[in-house]
Amino acid sequence: MAIDIFQWIIIGLLLLLPILYELSTTFKYYAKFFFFYAIINVISLLVVIVGIWRPKDVNNIWIVIASMKVVKKLFGIEVEVRGQEHLQSNEPFILVSNHQSSLDFFGMMTIWPDRCTSLAKKELIYAIFFGIAAWLCGTIFIDRLNHDKALDTLKNTAELIKKENLKVYVFPEGTRNCESGMLPFKKGAFNLAVQAQVPVVPVVFSTYSDFYCKRDHRFESGKLVIQCLPKVSTEGLGQADVGELTESIRKDMLDVFNQISLEMRQPKLVNGLK
Repeated sequence: MAIDIFQWIIIGLLLLLPILYELSTTFKYYAKFFFFYAIINVISLLVVIVGIWRPKDVNNIWIVIASMKVVKKLFGIEVEVRGQEHLQSNEPFILVSNHQSSLDFFGMMTIWPDRCTSLAKKELIYAIFFGIAAWLCGTIFIDRLNHDKALDTLKNTAELIKKENLKVYVFPEGTRNCESGMLPFKKGAFNLAVQAQVPVVPVVFSTYSDFYCKRDHRFESGKLVIQCLPKVSTEGLGQADVGELTESIRKDMLDVFNQISLEMRQPKLVNGLK
């Protein structure tokens, strides 16, 4: 009898879930994120299984790139990339982009260049399968709470970039920014570019307001635009130039962010006037 009651409870819940999904924006928000993170962990497990035979190899990322093409369609996310030719280089560079959400992963895997790794906070390595997969893909972990260790990591990474002909993806804001605009940039990425004497390629993701808002618990299908800007040379620059380089690139990126984000909002504004 108890088993029958339990079965009916399960059936009732299963019948209730689709109704909640359609009627509750908040429920849909959390359900879709749960599904998103579950898929990312499954992909990460695949990377662990395949990549364990060649650890810290940047080419292991192909599994993630191929998988995310399918996941992007599953979630109904359209990504328009402009200026991708700026990423098509056989030479190393530092790629910097704004950081809005874990949903950045859709865009990142769309534009990910060949021979590219990323610079990430050390804590990320403990993120179940994702952290292990990131390590297997050659991710460089940095201890942001220990200044001396962080400087050593940047120095070693600069040498690795030249030795392995690597590109490095960095979020210069250092943390997610769910609001409009961009947070102040940390100088690590630009220090790294100057130390390695490689260019910086700024990449700007438009606002996600078309399909995502953390404050309103909204996660729908939609479109984002990614604008890749021309490379910025660091040849001949030194430590004293890092601050100006950082602010100059941030200003250019913020201008582009405002421009393409306004473009994304305009169709809604036009429709609202009809």
